[in-house]
Amino acid sequence: MIPAVSLQIDSDLDSVELVAKAVRALCSDKLGEDMLADVELSVVEAINNVIKHGYRGEKGLPVEVKISIKSDRVVLDIFDEAPPMPGSLLEPDTAALFDFNPENLDELPEGGMGLSLIKMTMDEISYSSQSGINRLTLTKLFENPGTRVQ
Repeated sequence: MIPAVSLQIDSDLDSVELVAKAVRALCSDKLGEDMLADVELSVVEAINNVIKHGYRGEKGLPVEVKISIKSDRVVLDIFDEAPPMPGSLLEPDTAALFDFNPENLDELPEGGMGLSLIKMTMDEISYSSQSGINRLTLTKLFENPGTRVQ
């Protein structure tokens, strides 16, 4: 049996930090600090996207995160009941999004960076929507399965 934990939160941005802390704690035995930061960033961005864009900021709607720790990877499944996102959003041109002058913060893109950050930090991403339930699956591979990566 694969160890897994499911967390359910309300679609409130104040609740996202709880999931981030839980994910960090659950993965800390398998991932080093850099990989933990990648996973934490990705799960926060994914849930924020659900709440901000999927639910349009409405509170009281369900977001569930299932965390599975396998021998060579951690898998995060994020479930929501928002309108499905277009599949094309998972294929942004990340180079263009991050092509800005860091000295001029006024030129920062206002949106669309969350999915690009997820794509840059996770090893595998998939998305599906069936019967009103959306599922975003994020996978981070361990560099050396069975050992902690620094």
